[in-house]
Amino acid sequence: MFIGSDKSWTVPLMIMELIMKNLSNKHLLILPSLFLSAAVMAGADSNDVYLHVNGLTDCSYAVSAYDVSKNKDYDGTSAKVEDGKCKITVKADRHKTEQVAEWFADHVGTGSAIACDSSGPMPDELNFAVEGTLVLTQGDKVTTCADLILAQGNITAAFTNNWWLGSPNVKSGGVPYIGPLLQNCSSGGILPQIVTYSPPQPCVNNFSLVVE
Repeated sequence: MFIGSDKSWTVPLMIMELIMKNLSNKHLLILPSLFLSAAVMAGADSNDVYLHVNGLTDCSYAVSAYDVSKNKDYDGTSAKVEDGKCKITVKADRHKTEQVAEWFADHVGTGSAIACDSSGPMPDELNFAVEGTLVLTQGDKVTTCADLILAQGNITAAFTNNWWLGSPNVKSGGVPYIGPLLQNCSSGGILPQIVTYSPPQPCVNNFSLVVE
């Protein structure tokens, strides 16, 4: 910042004029494209949630539906095993709104949900939400859980982006929003494979899964 008489602007203005005189038209055309490229490279925020599963050797999560706040970006979801956990990465802008929370509640429907560090059964606001099919591989055993919804909220007072997990296909086996939740998944057999979801406390972005 320059404070004082007009003379205080002389040096910076001279430097700016010198730079502009030595820039060719070609360089001037390149500058906007550089700024645009930097904006594109920045992309949406990267958000990780971890599912702890004993004996996990592989995992995938195929998204079938999602919701983000108005005018915010979603750039896809990926999953991989990292340190024995299923790490799911959602590339989406973080901006909490009631719109996304309502989408989450509508898609959970008559099912149930659990949360990391919440004081209610359903979120009031969410940054984003994704719904898809989770596939867990434990050696020769493959378990598929459909319509699993993962969402991120925000606790302003704690400076924390907390996560939610729910599904229309789960039932609560304990306290609402604390869990556990039970889901009948499939494993290629005739009988359903029961998967139990629960949030360790505090969990922030971690959920424990037990495949029975």
